[in-house]
Amino acid sequence: MKKINESFICINCWKKISQAEKTCRNHCPYCFVSLHVDWDIPWDRDTDCWWKMYPTTYETRNWVLKILFKCSKCFKQHRNKRSPEDEITQLNNFIDLYQSKF
Repeated sequence: MKKINESFICINCWKKISQAEKTCRNHCPYCFVSLHVDWDIPWDRDTDCWWKMYPTTYETRNWVLKILFKCSKCFKQHRNKRSPEDEITQLNNFIDLYQSKF
């Protein structure tokens, strides 16, 4: 399976998001909203849902911060590693803000 790493326009804040350096980004580093494009593997782009995903929580394991996202349509959940470009200081505020989406 080929990894797809491409730039995109955020479906929430409408900012242009560039390609990731070492991974395949699918969440906005500014507002943390994602598009439900993956199913089983973080870069498979193998779902037909294509709905908004919001961060619900995060955890650090082995010094790596992972954000848990949940789809607001089908409720599928998956974790993504924090990107160095993520505005991580705002993550808790956005998690609180998005709680009403579920």
